[in-house]
Amino acid sequence: MGSFAIALIYETKPNTSSSVTLSRKGDTAIVVDTGAASDSAHHLADSVVAVGPGEHPHDTVDAPSPAGPVNPAGTAGSSYPAVVPGDIVSLKAQAPVVPVAGKVAADLSDNFDEMRDGVRRHNAMDIMAARNTPVLSATSGTVLKLHNSRAGGLTVYAADPTNRFTLMYGHLDSYKPGIKEGDVLRRGDIIGFVGSTGNANPLAPHLHFAITRNDNMKDWWRGTPLNPFLVYRSK
Repeated sequence: MGSFAIALIYETKPNTSSSVTLSRKGDTAIVVDTGAASDSAHHLADSVVAVGPGEHPHDTVDAPSPAGPVNPAGTAGSSYPAVVPGDIVSLKAQAPVVPVAGKVAADLSDNFDEMRDGVRRHNAMDIMAARNTPVLSATSGTVLKLHNSRAGGLTVYAADPTNRFTLMYGHLDSYKPGIKEGDVLRRGDIIGFVGSTGNANPLAPHLHFAITRNDNMKDWWRGTPLNPFLVYRSK
């Protein structure tokens, strides 16, 4: 598991500064305690933790239409699989880049659990940056959808190489010229530019970066929200 040590998993957030939300579905959170030691920590990466039903995983954006090409074809697995610590390990193994040019892991903040409009969880990570800063593909993969909504604005959805994770890049000012659905991405490729389209504050351009876990890429717009901050966290 490398440096990502896990001690305990909670279904609700404990009162400890060493804990962080791994994933959330509706009002149910899977929380890991990274401060306590446990001889059985390595078993947690392979454990399955049930999560309760809840809102659409991309709760800050309008759900994109599934119409149009879906690449890759996907599998017949669950569209809402449980997120486990091993998923973070798998994503870390891809050595993802921070998806905003010029930013490093130390610049990132965990705002996955922050409330929006007082009624919904963020379920994503905001990365503040100057308008028109290049947005980079965090991993290699495939462009699934270019979407424009009232909430998320200009958005790119992409699958990672394992076809188990959907990465969402929202509030873009513009797409990279020529990008289209079905394009193959390399890690670090420019896919668009930071903006404030959708419901973002026009005075605070940023990238809304979300990751969902999905075993059925035929339903790629579904999935269980996973905390992107943990992918870049050193411990």
